[in-house]
Formats: sequence, structure tokens, C-alpha cells
Amino acid sequence: MPVNKVVFQGRHGAYSECAAFHLFGKNAETVPVDTFEELHKMVKNGEVNYGVIPMENSTAGSVWENYDLLLKYRLPIISEIKIQIDHCLIALKGERIETLAKVISHPQALEQCSKFFEANPQIEKKPFFDTAGSVERIAKKQLKGVGGIASAFAAEFYKLEILKNPLANFPGTNSTRFFAIQKEAVSIDAALHTKTSIAFTLEKNVPGALYSCLGCFAKQGVDLIRIESRPKSGSPWEYVFYADLAGNTLQEPVKQALQELKTMAEVILLGSYAKGESRGVEF
Repeated sequence: MPVNKVVFQGRHGAYSECAAFHLFGKNAETVPVDTFEELHKMVKNGEVNYGVIPMENSTAGSVWENYDLLLKYRLPIISEIKIQIDHCLIALKGERIETLAKVISHPQALEQCSKFFEANPQIEKKPFFDTAGSVERIAKKQLKGVGGIASAFAAEFYKLEILKNPLANFPGTNSTRFFAIQKEAVSIDAALHTKTSIAFTLEKNVPGALYSCLGCFAKQGVDLIRIESRPKSGSPWEYVFYADLAGNTLQEPVKQALQELKTMAEVILLGSYAKGESRGVEF
């Protein structure tokens, strides 16, 4: 059986890689890249079967670069998953918290673990480009007296030791929603594809225009789960609205709502998919 090739942004051991394994199985071949743009290009060019991208974090909010890239490359969303973000303090085997002089990790991870640093002011916190990347660096360089903040999955991958888990200020409350994307659209199953993501731009910026657009869904009884706006590239003070809604285009209420919306706005279907389950980093 052919192995699924899945690209993600970051380093091996990243939460994105964990999401990839949950979505496509532990036998998937994962490919790390440095940027989200590179990820989208690889999927678009057919170099990999799938891409896995973070879209929204429960504490830090939306990953807007990926919303912009979804619009730029038009790669269909085929599935969704939510991964629990459980930060751990990780170091070389034999280290203890008392022996650490510095901890490196992504700035968001450092901030989410700020109470640990308040309790241990002797430990310097230093921003690094990636959570899993911080652990990779410690392992490859055999950095003594240095800790990293990442997942238990990263500690296992690099064969390092977990000194403290959980580490975050509010453990159990931090999760990230990921989308899987591929080059070609999938056939919609009315029973399985329970969510749809769209983007739309107003044809005329007049009073009540957005209200009328949203009314299309209310009129048909379609649950509008989420909506946010982004500046429209090349059009100052115009906006793109991203929305998630319950259902898919095979269902009559959704079909009717989108047909009416298209009379007032340019509508782009980003994909229909099953509502994502919540998972930890364990398999």
C-alpha cells in the first residue's frame, strides 16, 4: 500500500506532525518545511499527498497566514482535528530544573509558561523559532544546562528527558485546530461532511451589506459557527470574510443560503469536511 506523504511546517516532533499522524496514521511519511508558503507550494505541485496546517489556537487566536494562503492557492480542506497543546520542560538526560540556566522555545510557549519562570527567576528564557526546534537543537548540540519547551511527543522523538509536565500556566485549556489540505477536491458525503469553510467578499460596501449576507444563513436555519475578517490584498480598506458553517452543499438549507449569498458577494468554497475530534499527542 502506498505511504501517504504529508508536509508540515516546523521540525520533527512538532504539534503539527502529531496532527498529521492522527489524521493519516503512524505510517505516514512526514516532511518538515520552514514556511507555510513552502508547504502550500509542495501540495499544489503534487510533491506530497497532503499538507497539515494550524488554523486557530484557543489562547493565541487565528493563524492568519494560513487563511491568506488558503485563498491564494485554493487547496481544498479535506479534514480537521484539534490537538491538545501540553507543554513540557525538556532537557538532556540527567538534567534537573536546578541545573538549568536557560530555556529556549517559541515566544508563545514561553509566555504560556510564564508562571514557571516567575517561580524560577534564575532561569533565563530565550525565544526560539519553533517549539520542537528548540528540543531538536538541544539534542543535536548536546546543550547542557539548557531546556526546551515542547510536547511529550518531541521529547520521545529526540530521546530527551521531561523535567516537568504539565508546565503551562493553565494546563488542559490550550488546543490548536488543524486543517488537512490536498491538491484535488474530494467528493462530498452528505452524512460525513458536517462542516464547510468559505470565504466571501462583499460586492458593494453599503450600510447593512454584511448583515444581509449573514441573514442568508439565519433565514435557512444554517448554523454559522465562526466568522472573521482579513484585509483584502491589493484593495485598501476592503475585507475578506472567512466563515465556518454547519453542513455541506448537498444539504438543501446550505445550498439555498449560499445561492442567496452569491447574489450579494463573491463566494469561494474552501472545503467541506467532518467535524474534527479533540486528541492529545499520544497515539
